Amino acid sequence: MITNPAIDEYVSGLVPPRSPLLQRLEKEARAEGIPIVQLPAAQVMRSYLLLHRPKHILEVGTAIGYSTIWLAEAAPQAKIVTMDIDEERLQRARANLSEAGVADRVEVLFKDATTGLPDSFRFDCLFIDAAKGQYRSFLDLYLPLLNPGGMVLTDNVLFRGLVATPEEAGKRLRPMVDKLIGFNRYLVQQPELETAFIPVGDGLAVSFKKR
Repeated sequence: MITNPAIDEYVSGLVPPRSPLLQRLEKEARAEGIPIVQLPAAQVMRSYLLLHRPKHILEVGTAIGYSTIWLAEAAPQAKIVTMDIDEERLQRARANLSEAGVADRVEVLFKDATTGLPDSFRFDCLFIDAAKGQYRSFLDLYLPLLNPGGMVLTDNVLFRGLVATPEEAGKRLRPMVDKLIGFNRYLVQQPELETAFIPVGDGLAVSFKKR
């Protein structure tokens, strides 16, 4: 936890009721250990999307489509491209997107996000929530496809608070934590981005591409 657990529970309880589908996916994710965006962070993202009103969104990391549904509901005017390398989860995501009634606005790609997309793809919003050790690669690949004035949302950037105390990460997690520390520095050094870090959920970075 990156915040006081009691505060996190309190804030989560203030998030407006979700659809039965989203609540079911939250239970499935907990039971199966599937990483999904935490409720307080999802609500912050929703607020930014309502303000920004993107027309084209790229999501890196689909999993079972939980965050994709949040994106689609917060930006009903947007077309979404989402990608993942787990084919089984993508099948579940497609079914969940159909159940949510947003499948007609979402293009689901079975694809390794480190291979990039053609330059013809252009987006107003980029959401990064996949392999954390590859965040820098994702930013390098997809920032050029983001329109000026576009928004980048990056989840898990504080990763359990371990970016502040990497010595507590342990041998297994330390390499990934070190990469996240490097990514966060790299993100704020991007001359074309203005970035803020929000200690909500597992840490959310919100960046805007300068016009």
